[in-house]
Amino acid sequence: MQPKQTHLLIVDDERSSVSVLCSLLENFVNLHFASNAAEAFEIIENQHLDMVLLDVDLPDMSGFDTCRQIKQTEGLIDTPVIFLSGYGDLIFEIQAFESGAIDYVTKPVSPVRLMLRINAHLNLKLPIPGV
Repeated sequence: MQPKQTHLLIVDDERSSVSVLCSLLENFVNLHFASNAAEAFEIIENQHLDMVLLDVDLPDMSGFDTCRQIKQTEGLIDTPVIFLSGYGDLIFEIQAFESGAIDYVTKPVSPVRLMLRINAHLNLKLPIPGV
């Protein structure tokens, strides 16, 4: 990732999770934070985003419903959404993909694994020169 050219939204109401993600990503991307879906949609309306990291459990709406709504928002259908969740059950992972996510990472997050996945998905989103 090129430093500070990417805008990433973290939607999570757990301060400890946000702190870990912030320390991992703050030198590489412009970070935006929301602790619930309503805050997330405020940011979405006012900021170009390259990716969303989304928790399954939010206080005002499920992460799955939030993801569906993000994907229905004009200009965001191709924005990668990665779920970060404490749930390791396959049913949650299936629901994440059905709601429009491109990846599902369980907490506690492996910093190396998360960085690899973020980089991979951002690189997949970039236009191919000359095409």
